[in-house]
Amino acid sequence: MLDLLLFSPTWALAGLCAVLLYLYLVWPLSTFKKLGIPNPKPVLLFGNYLEYWKGVNLFDKECYAKYNKVYGYFEGRVPNLMVGDLEIIKEITVKEINKFTNRRPLPGQGEIFDNSLLGLKDADWKRVRSAITPTFSSGKLKQMAAQIEHCAERLVASLAENQKKGTEFDMKHLAGAFTMDVISSTGFGVDVDSLHNPDHPLVTSAKSFFEFNFYDPKAIILFLFPSLFGILERFGITLFPKKALDYFKEAVDSVISMREGESNGKRPVDLLQLMLQAHNEELDKKHGISSMEFKGNAIILWVVGYETTANTISLTAYNLAVNQEAQGKVHAEIDALLEKREKLDYDAVHDLPYLDMCISETLRMYPAATRFDRICKEDTEVKGLHIPASMIVSVPVYAIHHDADLWPEPEKFRPERFTKEEKESRDPYAYLPFGAGPRICVGMRLAQLELKFALAKMLQKFRFVTCDKTVVSEDLRTQ
Repeated sequence: MLDLLLFSPTWALAGLCAVLLYLYLVWPLSTFKKLGIPNPKPVLLFGNYLEYWKGVNLFDKECYAKYNKVYGYFEGRVPNLMVGDLEIIKEITVKEINKFTNRRPLPGQGEIFDNSLLGLKDADWKRVRSAITPTFSSGKLKQMAAQIEHCAERLVASLAENQKKGTEFDMKHLAGAFTMDVISSTGFGVDVDSLHNPDHPLVTSAKSFFEFNFYDPKAIILFLFPSLFGILERFGITLFPKKALDYFKEAVDSVISMREGESNGKRPVDLLQLMLQAHNEELDKKHGISSMEFKGNAIILWVVGYETTANTISLTAYNLAVNQEAQGKVHAEIDALLEKREKLDYDAVHDLPYLDMCISETLRMYPAATRFDRICKEDTEVKGLHIPASMIVSVPVYAIHHDADLWPEPEKFRPERFTKEEKESRDPYAYLPFGAGPRICVGMRLAQLELKFALAKMLQKFRFVTCDKTVVSEDLRTQ
């Protein structure tokens, strides 16, 4: 009887399924051995995820040093080729861009993200990028400078309130309010004043995108079984909060409807209007941006423009607070400039080279995107490195920015690394805070303008100092 049970069709099928599952999980783990590329030993099912407990950036730094800049690792069963060699990075992001055009597909993002510059591919990405890029030109940003300046002055007023109270404050909180106000006003013509209206739906919706939890069941499925997420998407389940996405969709639709009912002379100059104008012009040329592509990029601008710039403002303030000599140089630079100019306007904030050096050094130490990636379209060889089709190729930005051979004493804050002479003597691919090549961050100029306005306006009136709650560390972002 026992023998019959052991050899029944049900048990045979279960055994076959177990073997197939095992092969499914194990087979990819020999990828880098076949390619002759070193990699840390993966664990069945998890790959190298368990090593992330020490912090992703520290994991990257250790592997970058141990495996001489080029190595593989596994996200679950998915192989990922990490490339820190600057010559290879240049080939991938610029010279061989036709073979490495696209970013990795990330299941669970939903149609909004799939139709944005983050998710679009090949000809669709090129078409939309070409239409949207003029929106961020120097001339267009100058038209919005007064709105950014107004938000910066509101930030300064908040600092003044804290000064009167004589209490410490959280710079990240204030910086987040500033960037939310900037992106709301310059992006969509909406005055939020988020510091005094923290429960405004725009504020709460944007923040919810960054309340990411690795222990969320959806995140676990995404990382371990990415192919299964396509099934979840059919039921409307995405990695990002549906309530926030729905709110942003409705908000964008509402603003568009309102703009369509206004005459040209009454429409404000903001990014949404400029994108809408580009949208209409492209439709006239029959190279149109679809409504969903327009909406996707508008929402991405809203979400991404909030958190990353706020982080850099607060981290620059931190660096200056613990490096008073550098802060003194910025103060002297601002004072000298204001002897020649009436106020810190668009032209003035672009005439503060030492402040710009401090911002650049902060972005080196704490890049907003600590990695970026591309997908290899076809089997190719780059500088002697064979890269098979469909391979995810990632660039460890944080590890490169902390390479002592490229940046002596990389954990130290040294703005002088970004003098004209230093920049000219250094490989440009050693500094990648906004990515590289044609897919470099389209909103880079807007972010830089926000940083300069916020920091210059604050430093015109105040000096940053640490308090008892300040965590002083040489490496805040190993995690």
